[in-house]
Amino acid sequence: MTTTIGNKDLLDLPMWRPTAIAPTATSAGTAICGDLRGSDTRGVNLYYLATNALLYKYNFFNNEWITLASPAITNALGAGSDMVHVPHIGPQGTLSAGCSTTSLVLNTSLPAAVGVNQLANRGDGTGYKIRVIGKSSGGSGKTEETYITSNTGGSTPTLTVSPALSFTPASTDGYEILSGKLYILGTGAIGSGTFRSYDIATNSYATLAQANLPTTISTDSHMVSTSEVYNPASKKCGEGIITGAGTYNGGTYGCLTATAAAAGTLTGQSSGGDFVVFTNEYRNFQIRIVEDASTPTAVGQRRRIASHTGSGVAPVYTLASNWTVTPSATCKYVLEYNGDNILLFTTGNGNTYNYSIAGNAWDVSTTWAVRGANMGAGCCGHFAFGAERDPTGNNRHSFLHNIRGGNVNTIDVFDIAGASTGSWSLDIVYGNKGLTAFSTGTCGVASPNSQGGKYYYMNLNGTQRNIRYDMVNRRIEPYGYLEFPQGTAVVGRRVALPTFYDGTTVIPFLTLQRASAAEMFQVMIVS
Repeated sequence: MTTTIGNKDLLDLPMWRPTAIAPTATSAGTAICGDLRGSDTRGVNLYYLATNALLYKYNFFNNEWITLASPAITNALGAGSDMVHVPHIGPQGTLSAGCSTTSLVLNTSLPAAVGVNQLANRGDGTGYKIRVIGKSSGGSGKTEETYITSNTGGSTPTLTVSPALSFTPASTDGYEILSGKLYILGTGAIGSGTFRSYDIATNSYATLAQANLPTTISTDSHMVSTSEVYNPASKKCGEGIITGAGTYNGGTYGCLTATAAAAGTLTGQSSGGDFVVFTNEYRNFQIRIVEDASTPTAVGQRRRIASHTGSGVAPVYTLASNWTVTPSATCKYVLEYNGDNILLFTTGNGNTYNYSIAGNAWDVSTTWAVRGANMGAGCCGHFAFGAERDPTGNNRHSFLHNIRGGNVNTIDVFDIAGASTGSWSLDIVYGNKGLTAFSTGTCGVASPNSQGGKYYYMNLNGTQRNIRYDMVNRRIEPYGYLEFPQGTAVVGRRVALPTFYDGTTVIPFLTLQRASAAEMFQVMIVS
């Protein structure tokens, strides 16, 4: 039976409820985060980085914690450490011969060997979602997503999936397990092991590049992912930001249909879909080819958009690099955030650091423009990706709203499409500005899948006060006073947002770990 919520404003006030106590108390640099993608394809766990050697998982369906393998981060955890969840990243590679519409034989090894049926339960009895890409020569030219229902053991297991694919995958077709990955940044002097990743599906770690990071990480940091499965709440994960009349994934996902293609360009729709975009509105986003029956080997390619035309014409997307295989003139594609990026803001400088997931490399103020103002303790922020496209252009998916911290009331907006390396609008005007300053203990999380996807919820300065920032209408509002006293304010992420889905009913639960304590609380967000 579909869940019906009959809450009424004023009669039903936001009330915090206690949940399972975390295994340890928060301290400077601890971090809690989870999957923010839309719909019930999201993961069902929160992850808590407690020390450089302790990572925990909380199943919000079952209200309990377990200890994971040690992250083994260099140096002790402290002020400046951070962790971010990137939901679309997981094991990927190619398939071997012998596949069927319900059975996939992996060719590329997983990051670590898995046990029998390990991939068939992400924590709620449902297996991880897997994307199959018919990109081989003579292949189907299709992209379809399904769920793993069983698997053999080992590093190249055979997976059973349901629902069945509409095509039989061929040898060298691609697979991408959309299970998610954590990226963990340590503190102190930078060295090997300061920046690591945790692959959720295979419970395994990898040490990543640290060159071009600051010499020392301290005070506070905040990482933001531009995951390709971040899209408006009205869209399914995999549909991108704007859809047209085209479909893929067996007709269940919307997409856009090209009208021309060349080595370094793709031309969009001549009506509907992306015909309405403004010039360069989605610069630095990506195009992903999802179906091409004429040129199967073009499917699955992703390219960053260097620039594009728009404003009432079929947009011509100029790519940052040429296609490896030029798609056909009528290929199907989606327009998404460039899933390769993790942006880092850290105190003591105004740089915008960028980590390339595919390249395993950091750069400083090369991919993105320098802010021109330093961050301080309490820095945080996100994109309003859950909101619909604004036809006025006053709010755009390219806007990253950033709380500067440092005991000032400043909010800066970074437009990643504003120029070739983005553009900053510093110290914006917003409603109720001046009523508070953001300092040590301020931390937040986006709520993309309800209330128009516009709110960023924050615990204010590690106090009992909570606020939410309307990223679409640029206004601070009070929200949900915490009835339980906090401990000493500390920097780090202490809020996350598990979400309940039942058909069209979507209810996020703002989850807070008490400052300098282990107690956890949740409040149901319904207004």
